[in-house]
Amino acid sequence: MRASTKALAVGAAATAVAAGAAVVIGSRIRQNAGLDKVRRRKFDRWFDTLDVDGNQFITTQDLRQAADRVLTARGIPVDSPMGLELREVTARLWTDFIASADTDNDNRVSREELRAALGENMLGDRIAAGAKLASVADVYFMVTDEDGDGYISSEEFTELMRHWNGVEQAESARLFEYLDDDRDDRISPDEWKHAIYGFFLSPASDCPANNLMGRTGAPVLAPTGS
Repeated sequence: MRASTKALAVGAAATAVAAGAAVVIGSRIRQNAGLDKVRRRKFDRWFDTLDVDGNQFITTQDLRQAADRVLTARGIPVDSPMGLELREVTARLWTDFIASADTDNDNRVSREELRAALGENMLGDRIAAGAKLASVADVYFMVTDEDGDGYISSEEFTELMRHWNGVEQAESARLFEYLDDDRDDRISPDEWKHAIYGFFLSPASDCPANNLMGRTGAPVLAPTGS
């Protein structure tokens, strides 16, 4: 009787382990399937833009430097209220979307780890991801809108792209035209949010925002001031 009970227990344990493994494997398959070619290329482009030193890792410091480049271009002190707010929302990109890949807590992730983290944390619940990205978009918009008129002009946009992602002026002008949905020669807060959402969340190969971090497939230029 005891032997039979033991056998049942072992069998149950084995079944539980197998079921757990199936869940993990199934989860990985769903995540990998969800990370389509378009978004994988965009995430790789973002990784390459942040990995300025080319060591094949990005860190919390890399994200901070990206924010500081924008602040420096605008002449905003990093320790000012606006500077601290931009740093804070940029840091939340790490905590909300990337940190789960940093399993050894060394504050750096590889390209593959970034893909996996963004696939899970952005694409798993796009509504929640969109809400988190909205606050990031709002603060970057506020910092970029240098004259405070509630819109981003083509000149303001070009400066942001040059210092944020190293995008050349000709590419910035083309991208600005794509993002300016109503063709009024300025980018509204809603148009800017759509650009942020499009880059991180859209699987469409013809989404204008796909090149927000620079044209995928083109050489990555070091952002100005890096």
